[in-house]
Amino acid sequence: MRKTPAILKRHLALVVFAGLLAACSQAQSLRDTPATGYYVGDVSVDDAVACISADWSKKPLPMTIVPLFGGTSIQLKDRADGKLVALVDVVATASTTTGKYYSSPGVDSSYSDAVMDCLHATSSIQ
Repeated sequence: MRKTPAILKRHLALVVFAGLLAACSQAQSLRDTPATGYYVGDVSVDDAVACISADWSKKPLPMTIVPLFGGTSIQLKDRADGKLVALVDVVATASTTTGKYYSSPGVDSSYSDAVMDCLHATSSIQ
């Protein structure tokens, strides 16, 4: 029996939805752990995201940029279709910008260093 295009579209939509749900749950799992670093800086969200993504894109882990309410999340996977291993949520807070960085054990510290540098933060608040 041949499947109609409408049935195929529904199956494709279900597969896409399941993939998005898995990515969201992986991000939430990381956010449920204590932040690896909490940075406060004086640059705009857009400038911080541009700086962090430019730095991280030169490194080996695949990166995804996800909009958040009031900011942006930059997420790293261990491979293109793999597990989420680190993320930073960059959000405007009053007159400053904050970056909450979460990572799995073993992720290169240069990723968190880039967040601190790009936010012009002097230290991480733990």
